[in-house]
Amino acid sequence: MKKKNRTVKIINTIWVGAIAIIFLCPLLWMLSSSLKAGHEVFSLDFHWIPEVIRWENYARVWNNAEIPFWKLFLNSFKIAILGTAGQLLISSMAGYALAKIRFRGKNLVFILILVTMMIPAQALIIPRYILFDAIGLYGTHWALILQSWFNVTSIFLLRQFYMGLPDDLMEAARVDGASHYIIWLKVMLPLTKTPMITVIVLAFISSWNEYLNALIFLPTYDLYTVSQGIRWFLQLTDDYNLMMAAAASAILPIIILFLFTQKHFVESIATSGVKG
Repeated sequence: MKKKNRTVKIINTIWVGAIAIIFLCPLLWMLSSSLKAGHEVFSLDFHWIPEVIRWENYARVWNNAEIPFWKLFLNSFKIAILGTAGQLLISSMAGYALAKIRFRGKNLVFILILVTMMIPAQALIIPRYILFDAIGLYGTHWALILQSWFNVTSIFLLRQFYMGLPDDLMEAARVDGASHYIIWLKVMLPLTKTPMITVIVLAFISSWNEYLNALIFLPTYDLYTVSQGIRWFLQLTDDYNLMMAAAASAILPIIILFLFTQKHFVESIATSGVKG
């Protein structure tokens, strides 16, 4: 029996590893192409490791005269950090209210929030454009930041976690005269580290990769984000090595973030639907 289980584990490891390598191939090709000369990217004589490694491709991308990538990074970090902070605050408060506060119509409110997930994002582009233009936010980063503050997935995730926390914690705090705000801030919030990290990861990735809204609401080069910068290289140049260098630079913050948070991220996804 032990020998059989060992064989099964080896087989599973082999096929899972093979699938992982297949998924990694496009990423490895991108990294390889980013270090080649332009004519080598689609050369029939393909080499994973170029004969001459051209680190200057990254220098050309980051110090581009028209759209320097370092500036795009600053714009994207600004949008992602402020958007993530706002989403974390609003989703946590909404999740606590929907899970722990009793009020008439709570279930109806929650259902209506979930229904908004069925509305295509493209259907809201024109109303948002009219609204932001009317209040003077069109052509500013706040047009993207404010949109990211309200996320149904984050609210649902935190609500499910709050529902798993015992009500006795609230009752004990109420006996001491604590309000709902104090209970949320001092009692419940410190217990939600795992789902909070998950919300941070999802919110940051969503804001960092945002392209459609950035394309519409950020019309000038000085406001461009990383995703717009990659598209700019794709439109105005045939140097695919520079495009790949830009793309490789763009995914670096996401990879670093996930590597530091993967334990909490997987744990939260696994436990978010246990109760509620």
